[in-house]
Amino acid sequence: MESIAVVGGGLAGLSVAALLAKQGKQVQLYDAAMLGGRATSQRIKGYTFNYGAHAIYGRDQSVLKTIIKNLKLEITWLDFSSAKAKYEFSGHLTAAPANAIGLLKTEVIGGTDKLRFTWEVVKTVLRLETGEPELSIGQWLIREKTEEDVSRLMLDLASSNFFTTEPENIPSVVYFDYYRKLFRTRKPVSYIAGGWQVLIDELERVIQEQGGTIHRKTKITAIEEHEQGYQLRDRKKTEWIVNRVVLALPPRDMRKLALPTSVQSFIEPFAQYEPVEVLVYDVGISPYLKTPFSYVYDRTHQLFVTDLSHYDSSIAPKDGQVLQVVAYLAHPEVGNPDYLAEKVRHIHRLLDQHYPSWQERLVVERTMKRAIVQEIKWKMGQSGLPNFMQDGPKETMAFVGDWCEGEGQLSELSFSSALNVAATWK
Repeated sequence: MESIAVVGGGLAGLSVAALLAKQGKQVQLYDAAMLGGRATSQRIKGYTFNYGAHAIYGRDQSVLKTIIKNLKLEITWLDFSSAKAKYEFSGHLTAAPANAIGLLKTEVIGGTDKLRFTWEVVKTVLRLETGEPELSIGQWLIREKTEEDVSRLMLDLASSNFFTTEPENIPSVVYFDYYRKLFRTRKPVSYIAGGWQVLIDELERVIQEQGGTIHRKTKITAIEEHEQGYQLRDRKKTEWIVNRVVLALPPRDMRKLALPTSVQSFIEPFAQYEPVEVLVYDVGISPYLKTPFSYVYDRTHQLFVTDLSHYDSSIAPKDGQVLQVVAYLAHPEVGNPDYLAEKVRHIHRLLDQHYPSWQERLVVERTMKRAIVQEIKWKMGQSGLPNFMQDGPKETMAFVGDWCEGEGQLSELSFSSALNVAATWK
């Protein structure tokens, strides 16, 4: 039986390990910390906080939907209510232009511009517009002389879906490819009941049921070429011989391993790229603060608040509520305490305005000042790591993760890269 080592137990590593094990491969997964990686949760005083946002975009067309079906995972979906999504605009809230109804009701764009924006959507869906490799979406909008309000809305959407402070720098081909899929969806945003942990547990179940082995708290330090494939070694000097290897580690972590020279050279440029970073502010309050909305986007300061317990009551005690605020960060400023303090002030203002008395009801709070949402940011000059080395051992070495090439963005890249590798090695 063919043996495959998967190094890294995040969403991508668990997904590819489960898919390969289902195919009958002898899979061994090695994880140095906690299964799930950045997709784990923390429970404090009865409140469950995820490490960052855990939404799935366009789930009815998502690669994750295919993985769930193939592996028969038991997942319950909680779909985002577009009617309860709002944008801050001119000091008040207006409908978020998340779908056709929201676009008709929103005030962030005028009547004539709504028609022009709708035309941009139609062109994107019909592939009448695909962008150009050498142009960012910002440059494309300038070249096309797109109306200011239409441009602003297109960039607002990009900022909120790509979690970036610089949406204008997204490659135009990436922008249009992503929104072609998202504009067709009937389920724009969804959550998994119970959070990412439920998916992690289900993938772990499949791996074990298919005879796979999970090596917990096992940090691989070296991978060397071997006549049978590869030899892996951990920090305790334990060794394993396998036929193939999947590296499910970010490039910055891969470079810390002793790897074959060809692999080191291949990953090095990608290890230099910027990640997508956000500040995450979670609060658990009680009693529940009822509002006519469950999501508010502050387009001026590029942050949003979501009432996660509106969708999943299991993450809070009875009559409790979990609010999560995510603020997008500019990479050059992530080490600036004054910049981060200002972000927190904007977060407090957002909560004060839309969830009055939240501080009097506060039970627990958690701040992550530099949470990585995606290991490689999609911007001009940066690209995802290919799933296979162009001039290397494609049949024996692969790469998966949200830093890789694939369909969608964020976690969707983890799932699509895992599915691609499993399909190639089937």
